[in-house]
Amino acid sequence: MTTKIACFISPHGFGHATRAIAVLSALHEIIADLQVKLITTVPEALFKTSSFPYTYHRITTDVGLVQNNALTNALQQSVDALGRFIPLQEKVVQECAVICRHCQLIMCDISILGILVSRHVGVPSLLIENFTWDWIYAHLAAEEPALIPYADYFSECYSRVDYRIQTEPLCKPLANALTCPPIARRTIVEPEDIVKLLGRKDRTLVLITMGGIPLELPFLDLLNEYPQYLFVLAGQKDDISWSDNIMLLSQRTSFHHPDLIHAADLLVCKSGYSTIAECAQTNTPICCVKRTDFAESTVLESWVTDRMNGSILDPDRFINGGWLEQLPALIKRKRSPEPHNGASQAAAFISTLL
Repeated sequence: MTTKIACFISPHGFGHATRAIAVLSALHEIIADLQVKLITTVPEALFKTSSFPYTYHRITTDVGLVQNNALTNALQQSVDALGRFIPLQEKVVQECAVICRHCQLIMCDISILGILVSRHVGVPSLLIENFTWDWIYAHLAAEEPALIPYADYFSECYSRVDYRIQTEPLCKPLANALTCPPIARRTIVEPEDIVKLLGRKDRTLVLITMGGIPLELPFLDLLNEYPQYLFVLAGQKDDISWSDNIMLLSQRTSFHHPDLIHAADLLVCKSGYSTIAECAQTNTPICCVKRTDFAESTVLESWVTDRMNGSILDPDRFINGGWLEQLPALIKRKRSPEPHNGASQAAAFISTLL
């Protein structure tokens, strides 16, 4: 008999999907006959190299927040999108119920749709989160009061979940949840092989990533003034060798993102969960671009400075390239003392539920 679970994944960025992939991959090592039903609008390409067998069902599971770019939100557009999504349509719940009817568990990161479907079909639900949307909307309500009823609605939905795993860096700790270190996809290729493929030669490798969300980078041409570095910019439109020391990598690149982080001498990134979690498992020196529009960013940035010995960069200084003068100091920062990856701990807990 196969072990079947459904996984409802928020399409807000790629962080929820990569965390789910990490947990499901670790779970597959424990449960060899695992079969997963993925329910999300995250592009299927992200799951193609996953070790676990799955079926992909393209269904909108979440709105989250609409973003102008990688560093700023669009609150009015977010309210409008929530108005179209909530209340959840009965036909969507029914469609998902059919998909989940033979599953033993419904896992959610961090979509409420899976929780409501679990109640419909009588299957236990599990929530994996380092923040939830009710917490986010409540923080943003001072700026956009129209988010208040959505914060209340999502809070009530989350209260129905049967089991909960919280992952550091954690925004709102709860006593009745399992707490794990940051969860990240494991590395695959050794750093020395990655740097050969990238053509690093004797240069210092600086990886710049905004988590797959577009952001104009006006400082691009300034990078040519630092030939002793190889700058690799992930999440771009295409794979391009921009110049001798600048390489652009698309979201569809064959490079595994955790491998790029492992190989880098410095990671420059937005304060987003998945990139920080992937960095935490390799102890790569990190410089995190502050995001003032995101409630969870304060928590993430504190983790970067306190637990990873990283640094925080003002967004204006990042955009104008002023940070490039700091490169030697950023790269020489002492690395955090130990790696973190809670995927196996989360998987072990889930296996007991199954």
